[in-house]
Amino acid sequence: MDENTVNRTKAAINALIDVEQLWIENTPNYDLSTQELVVLKKRLERAMENISKIYEENRAKMQAAEDEIKKMHEGKKRK
Repeated sequence: MDENTVNRTKAAINALIDVEQLWIENTPNYDLSTQELVVLKKRLERAMENISKIYEENRAKMQAAEDEIKKMHEGKKRK
């Protein structure tokens, strides 16, 4: 994977950590203020955008890896 993928992964993880922190701060009621809801929306959008880009940019590589593993398992079953 390239540097962009690594950076997007870090950004997505950090956005999800921010989301988790919002939930922790609002336990047990999870009653977010208007401002917290806006922050939540922005963090979720950032995470989704980065995850989508990571997935789309690496889809072929990930599929090839999955296919390779399937072939390896099929070869072991035949023996």
